[in-house]
Amino acid sequence: MSSFKALQLAPALQQRLQELDYHTPTPIQMAAIPVLLQGQDVAGQAETGSGKTAAYGLPILQYVDTRVQQVQALVVVPTRELAMQVRQELKNLAQQVEGLKVSAFYGGHAFSQERASLAFPPQVLVGTPGRLTDHLSRRTLDLSHLKQIVLDEADKLLEMGFEEELDEILAVLPTKRQTVLFSATMPDKVKELISNSLKNPQFIKATATAIPDQLHLVGMKVELAEKKETLAALLLSKDPTGTVIFANTRATTDELTSFLQEQGLQAKALHGGMEQIDRDRTMTLFRNGSTTILVATDLAARGLDIDALTTIVHYELPDDEAAYLHRSGRTGRAGKSGTVYTFATKRDEQKLRDWGQVRMDEWLKTTDLKRTAPKTAPEAAAFATLHINAGRKDKLSPRDIVGALIAEAGLKANDIGKIEVQDRQSFVAVPFSQSTSIAKKLGEGKIKGRKFRVTLVQ
Repeated sequence: MSSFKALQLAPALQQRLQELDYHTPTPIQMAAIPVLLQGQDVAGQAETGSGKTAAYGLPILQYVDTRVQQVQALVVVPTRELAMQVRQELKNLAQQVEGLKVSAFYGGHAFSQERASLAFPPQVLVGTPGRLTDHLSRRTLDLSHLKQIVLDEADKLLEMGFEEELDEILAVLPTKRQTVLFSATMPDKVKELISNSLKNPQFIKATATAIPDQLHLVGMKVELAEKKETLAALLLSKDPTGTVIFANTRATTDELTSFLQEQGLQAKALHGGMEQIDRDRTMTLFRNGSTTILVATDLAARGLDIDALTTIVHYELPDDEAAYLHRSGRTGRAGKSGTVYTFATKRDEQKLRDWGQVRMDEWLKTTDLKRTAPKTAPEAAAFATLHINAGRKDKLSPRDIVGALIAEAGLKANDIGKIEVQDRQSFVAVPFSQSTSIAKKLGEGKIKGRKFRVTLVQ
């Protein structure tokens, strides 16, 4: 299967793939899609960024019956971030499929809204185990019409202790169904889940290594006391846009973020100690380029799927090889290139040698870095982000926002950056230099004939 055309997908899906400029399937798509289209159960091992969401998503979208307003396909994921990411990717692939509803259910967002939405159930539902079992216990979710279930990132689901919830979900599903499991690693617990939940599955592995060839891995030998200065020198020697720096603790993450801001870099922290609304806002700023650097704990290692992410820095090594691979796989996704820098103390060097799947393409000396002059204030990003207090539920679309920016603020379409329309709020990236004026004009004007509150996101 050298192209998507050979798959004989529905015309709406083929049209959308052409619009997205998807022509050649990735290895996991090439291996999994034909088997899934035949209705067989599949257990797949796929590295991050391998295209597995489309690998199971296209067969789901092929067989969903939009005339039936019931949940027909369920995708179970470990985290809220991944739930939102998968929903968005499925909606993107299904843009030309009329009458299709894709929803995501997860904690940290009102249960009552989800219950109300089930009056008109989605055909495709993405959810976290805790929220799904909550619906099942309250009898608000009917899965009796389900034809397909996907357990995505199964190793993480089990690692996070969702074994009981998975058993509860699987117990209420029709026995006649297609079960699909994807996992980055295959520990014994995942193999046991496959044995207990899948019927005569086809086993598929995308590649022999979890580090894609297009990733360039650079090692940097550092002394503990010099790590911060070396990090600043590295970031100031290159364009830092689209960089994620991984640290192991919340305290280190916050400390590093403050230090980098003092060096004149646009950095923000992302960790589990932050409120969900603040994490979401930080991710929005990073996605649209208003923030160039994220300093994150492993909270962000899964479910972080951003086109603009070009560089990973392991400021501190994680405990095990699998976590290192997951972090590194946030860049170089779906065939794109990326660079991974690894800071290594003498103790870290031994750990890296013990990890069989980790290679270094080169070792860079700190003296090789050409640091630019420190700045007294954070360097201005190309874009600033505006917040609009209305979203999908208010019948607002990206097209409406573009139209208002052109009509009210005098912008041209190619001046406008990334737009995200959520349920009750929207974000749009606009030129940094004009952002204050644009926010004022848009707030005083109208979007789709109505006035909304517009503010700059800091």
